[in-house]
Amino acid sequence: MSTRLALSRAYPHGVPAFAAALADPDFHRVKLDVDGTGRIEVLAFERREEAGRVRVVLRQPIPPGQIPAAVERLLAGLLVIERTEEWTLTPQRCDGRARVVVPGTPITAGGTMSVVPDGDGSRLSVDLDIAAAVPLLGGGIERQVVTGIRGLTGSEHDRISRWLAAGQAG
Repeated sequence: MSTRLALSRAYPHGVPAFAAALADPDFHRVKLDVDGTGRIEVLAFERREEAGRVRVVLRQPIPPGQIPAAVERLLAGLLVIERTEEWTLTPQRCDGRARVVVPGTPITAGGTMSVVPDGDGSRLSVDLDIAAAVPLLGGGIERQVVTGIRGLTGSEHDRISRWLAAGQAG
């Protein structure tokens, strides 16, 4: 069993600007820096220009207080998320797959992402299935994780917007 999370955000910048951002390892680090501490690690970054493909593996610590209580009880220490994104980038659209694991817990997520034209700008859509393999409690944990992710997307949207705006100006 899993819980689905579908999110979509519009940006006033076109797909080519988003494709350029997704091809930069620093963009991935900055977009996930929830608490502004710079503790996001890019564990691996591969870019195949000729194929328009990017693969990035990130380690993201989640600050205390932003962790659902049911998840916090499963942890022996700091919550760390390991996230792998694989993207195919073109000036017309960007398509990606994401896999997320939370080491030391039975929580995983996976799904798709896309950036498509939307008027004069673009739209980022994310569709994830979150699974918590915990008998009797899994569904509740999944819902709490979804709520936590929704809460973090506002600041992620702001960081993406700032990055794209800076790229547009430069």
